Amino acid sequence: MNESLFNNFPELDSAYLEAAYGDDSETAAMVFQQYLEDLPKNMELLNESYKSRDIQAFLHHIHKQKPGFSYVGLTDVNGKFHELQVKCATKEDLDRYQNEIDQVLQRINSTTPVIQNLLNRLQGG
Repeated sequence: MNESLFNNFPELDSAYLEAAYGDDSETAAMVFQQYLEDLPKNMELLNESYKSRDIQAFLHHIHKQKPGFSYVGLTDVNGKFHELQVKCATKEDLDRYQNEIDQVLQRINSTTPVIQNLLNRLQGG
């Protein structure tokens, strides 16, 4: 088998990506492209609900976005959001878990260029 499409991207779960896509760069590129297109609006909704302390909206946006993070190799983000869904029941919990929430949001933002670079690689760039 050829070298994995997902080598040289230690920020992402390459084992998951390899299992999910194998050498199917076309499907992977389609999923990564969609993730990047949806990310700005999804992050806006997540951030707005977090800043306004709307716990129901925050949990809804976490639930809706969780699978997409795994699809691009951010399985740790998916796991952390799952933990937060379990922990957060009231708006006070958003304050209680602020550091965890801020860290996961930063992780998402910091990996956006990595995901773009991998997309470029998948598209043959």
